[in-house]
Amino acid sequence: MIKATAVAPVFKVIAIFAQRLISAGKYGLHIYPKIFSFLLPPLPRTFLILAASALVLSGFTACAPLGNFGSPMAVQKITPRPPETEAALPQESSSLPEEWPTPEVITPQTLKLAVSPEIHELAQPNAWDVLPLLGIEEEIEAYDFPITINGQVEYYLDFFTNRHRKTFARWLARSARYLPMIKEEFAKAGLPLDLAYLPMIESGFNTSAISKASAVGTWQFMRATGKYYGLTVNDYVDERRDPIKSTKAAAAYLAKLYKDFDSWHLAVAAYNAGEGRIKKALKQSDSEDFWELAQSQYIHSETKLYVPQLIAAIMIAKDPEKYGFTGIEYDEQLDYETVHVPRGTPLKAVALACHLPEEKILVLNRHLSKAITPPSETDYPLRVPPGNKDIILKNLPRVRPVTITEFKTHEVKRGETLTTIRRHYNLSKTTLLKANNLEQERLSLGQHLRIPFQTTAYKLIDEPLHLDRARNNIALLSIRTEVPATPAETKKNPRSLKKKAPAKAGGKVLLSATGMKKKPATTDKKEKPKKSPKPLPKKSGSGQKK
Repeated sequence: MIKATAVAPVFKVIAIFAQRLISAGKYGLHIYPKIFSFLLPPLPRTFLILAASALVLSGFTACAPLGNFGSPMAVQKITPRPPETEAALPQESSSLPEEWPTPEVITPQTLKLAVSPEIHELAQPNAWDVLPLLGIEEEIEAYDFPITINGQVEYYLDFFTNRHRKTFARWLARSARYLPMIKEEFAKAGLPLDLAYLPMIESGFNTSAISKASAVGTWQFMRATGKYYGLTVNDYVDERRDPIKSTKAAAAYLAKLYKDFDSWHLAVAAYNAGEGRIKKALKQSDSEDFWELAQSQYIHSETKLYVPQLIAAIMIAKDPEKYGFTGIEYDEQLDYETVHVPRGTPLKAVALACHLPEEKILVLNRHLSKAITPPSETDYPLRVPPGNKDIILKNLPRVRPVTITEFKTHEVKRGETLTTIRRHYNLSKTTLLKANNLEQERLSLGQHLRIPFQTTAYKLIDEPLHLDRARNNIALLSIRTEVPATPAETKKNPRSLKKKAPAKAGGKVLLSATGMKKKPATTDKKEKPKKSPKPLPKKSGSGQKK
């Protein structure tokens, strides 16, 4: 209820306004006829009274929701918040002022699934999905990683085995390729072998995975972190995609995190969020337990749910038949040979040398960003399928690059002409017309044009190269032979590049070739002796300065 003392000033103002409005209706039309004829046409006094009454009623409705927090009627009772338990969860209230922030707690409305490289596309709960609250119920000692069973872990057990069963089955099949190698490296580092399943929720064991935050590879290393732990990242090599080297870096990183936090749950959370953020959250929450930290507002929901995801993945992956994963065609275990190749060797050339598809070589060398060995290393260790080392060493010197012409398709869009298209692809008008058997420049919307472009292919040669062919083909492998002179060496001596005047001998002109040793030309005729210069005349005395 609104007291009359609060509305009295409003009544007074409205009454004065209504009185002046009525008086203006009586006299204002005679005093200012032009103005009031436009603003206030002649109206009956009854209508003016009704308008004033409407203003009074609108004053009541306008004042009703207003509240002055300094006045007694705005005082609201604020009760202290009960402790955060499952029975008494904090509820949001619109009556609380903005000065009272509600901390982020684990409630069914605020929990979200983690955004890992592959899960973010699949594990988005619907609006009616209610995630259970965190609550420690039991611990299992059958694993070397601490397994805790609670509502979140049970949710992800159901999540992976039902709604996204096909995706998890694909991760299981892919994991068989790398798990033996990862467990071997972790055993050397003294880490829990169950941590070998961490890439399952990081990348799904995909060596080429890239997250929205630009984390790359099986272990999802950021660029700076990967370099800190010894991984090479440049234009030609990104060892974050190397499953072997990145596993060694991940083992060193996880060992360091466990040394810092003395808890595998906190170490894994720090692997996701960063050790600096977890250390700060522990200091703010005044807790050393991950599950207590997960119920605070000091870490993101992604990190809160990261550990339950890992626990569920470990439990399913170690006993897939128990959760209904049967009939999975597991990938073959990672196996390869190493062959040293020269700098700048394309993987296409290696595939041609061993008569294999390029993908067979590329899948073992995903860390080579440009599918070519780095030019900075003379002998680069390249991974090849087992049993192909000898044939590569035999055939690779016979591989030669050749330039071929290929075509791609361009669909004519609105506003494009033959001139704009050929400028876009840096082609001449004649070349574009001949490539498409066109006699005129007129194009139609949606027409498909063949766009020629040159690319490099590789061929195996059966016979040694002759001198004329060697000028047109560049050898893939460098053969160490001594030559009289090379163009690179002649650049060091610019004097040797100077052209000499052709020497005449026997009526013939002898031309000299750059880089070839010239022999003195023998002639039948004897060279004419050079005439000695005539002696200068003596200066007379008249020519001397006085």
